[in-house]
Amino acid sequence: MKVGIIGAGVVGKATGIGLKTRGHEVCYVDKNPSVIVHLRENGFAVEESIDRAVSSSDLVMIAVPTPTVNGCISLTAILESITHIGVALGQAQGYKLVTIRSTVLPTTTRTAVIPLIEALSGKRAGADFGVCVNPEFLRAATALDDFLLPDRIVIGELDQRSGQTLESLYESFHRPILRCSLEEAELAKYAANGFLATKISYFNEIHKLARRLDINPQVVSLAVSMDKRIGAYGTEGGRPFDGNCLPKDTEAFLRRAEELGENLQVLGAARRVNKEIVLEKHA
Repeated sequence: MKVGIIGAGVVGKATGIGLKTRGHEVCYVDKNPSVIVHLRENGFAVEESIDRAVSSSDLVMIAVPTPTVNGCISLTAILESITHIGVALGQAQGYKLVTIRSTVLPTTTRTAVIPLIEALSGKRAGADFGVCVNPEFLRAATALDDFLLPDRIVIGELDQRSGQTLESLYESFHRPILRCSLEEAELAKYAANGFLATKISYFNEIHKLARRLDINPQVVSLAVSMDKRIGAYGTEGGRPFDGNCLPKDTEAFLRRAEELGENLQVLGAARRVNKEIVLEKHA
C-alpha cells in the first residue's frame, strides 16, 4: 500500500520505517525542516504538503502531537492536519483511508475529526472515504521494535471496509489484531497509559514504605515482578512516571472524566503520588 504519514516524530517515524520494512511505500510530511533533511538523507520519501501526500497515498496516517495544555488535551495540530486532509480529499480520486495514530480522547474522531473532513471535502465518511483509529503503544527508546513486534494491534473502525483496509496493512505482522469501534480504540489507549501510571505510583509507595522499614525495595520489586500477572515494568520505585505520554495523557484523561462527572479516584491518587516523587527528586 502507499502510505502517507503526517508527523515524523517518534511515533510517525517508527511507523513509517516499520511499514517500509514490510514492503509498503511510505512518504512523510513534517513541519520541521531539520526532520525533513534527516529523512531525505536516510532515503525516505518526503512530500512538500499534506495535499500531495493525500493525493499520492491509499492511506493517510496522522501522527502529530496532542499535548496537554492547562490540564486539557490540545487538538490544534491534529485539526490543522485534518483541515488539509479534508480539502485534499475533496479533490482526490478513489477511496482513501484516514487513520488517527495520535492519542485523542474518546469521541474525538467521531465528533470532531469526521465532521470536519466531511464539511471540507464534500464527501461522506464510510461511503467515499474510510476512517480508523489505530492507537500506538510505543516506548520512545524502543519505538521501532515495539512497532514491528506489538503485543496487539488495535483497529478502531468506522465501518467494516475501513477496518479491513487497515487490517490488510498489517497482514505481514502476524500479531493479534483487535477490531473495535472508534471510541473503544480511543479509550483503550488512555486506559493502558492510566494503568501504567497507577502501577508506577503504587510501586513508588511500596518503595517509600520499604525504606522506612529498612527493607531492600529492589528485592521486593523483583519478587513481585516475577508474578506473570504483573511483570517488571513500573515496579522500580523511586522514579516518577515521566516521558512524553504518561504525564500528559493522565492529566487530560482525569480532566475529561471530571467534565463528564466521573471521579477516577485511583488514577487521581496515582497522579498525587507521582507529584510527590517528582518533588522529592528535585528537593
